Amino acid sequence: MFNLPICDFIALFNKAQEKELEQKAWELWVSLYPHMTEDNFISYEEILNMAKQQEAINETVQHGCYVDQLLF
Repeated sequence: MFNLPICDFIALFNKAQEKELEQKAWELWVSLYPHMTEDNFISYEEILNMAKQQEAINETVQHGCYVDQLLF
């Protein structure tokens, strides 16, 4: 049986979530790219930064609730 320390598991899990977010940002950027001009160009890095900011906001809201707020 494969035995992985919990800290290594958490690190791998976080890395997998980060890669998933990067993939989603890439797919969004690729879908937007054909419609971009010099005036409305957004780099992949900008899209990725926006996605990371949104993820941080979502995590704060999700983990910032009390149990009684979740039950009602």
